[in-house]
Amino acid sequence: MAIIAIDFSINSTAICVQHNNKLDWYNIVSNLNLERKPFIVHKELSESSDNVHIIGYDRNKPKDLDYSAEQSFKIANANLHSDIIISALEPYIRGFSTIITFEGYSYGSKGNSFIDLIAYNTFLKTKLMMECQNGIQVVAPKSVKKDFTGNGNAGKPMMVETFSKRTDMILKNDPVHNYVSSQSFGDNIPKPIDDLVDAYAILKYTESRIGSKS
Repeated sequence: MAIIAIDFSINSTAICVQHNNKLDWYNIVSNLNLERKPFIVHKELSESSDNVHIIGYDRNKPKDLDYSAEQSFKIANANLHSDIIISALEPYIRGFSTIITFEGYSYGSKGNSFIDLIAYNTFLKTKLMMECQNGIQVVAPKSVKKDFTGNGNAGKPMMVETFSKRTDMILKNDPVHNYVSSQSFGDNIPKPIDDLVDAYAILKYTESRIGSKS
């Protein structure tokens, strides 16, 4: 059985996959350029192991688009974004025992960017539902944080600190856990560490729910 946990965003979707007693990590990044300073952690992680996959997609919007053209651009990009993720996850979703979990939307989300997030998210969920026999499930952000840290309002520093201190056997020699454990980020958590940690927390919450139902 594979568990796929998705921390979805337009700019930095993080995915943690547990299968065959190991973890695979994915980060789908808009306008990725590994030679630029903002992507230094992405580069270091991608070079650390074959289990870490940093995948870029072009989201540079042409200038001076009218409303209709801008909306068409967004639809095309949402479709591209979802296709890239489906392609990456294809090896894990061919069987019928795969479980796919998304974290739900935050209640504080609002505005046009939130509308775009819903559109992108819906593209991916629709395609995954057509591919995966078990469909998908969505879990509450506060429930994930409460399960992972004991605090439903945990911020990114607490999530990352909790992750770095975990001693799960599956994290032994894991490249992302090794990287995070070797750093001292303080309150300034760089991309994509916060997103990858969130994906792992979603995975562990999913795993605990499976156990409680068995």
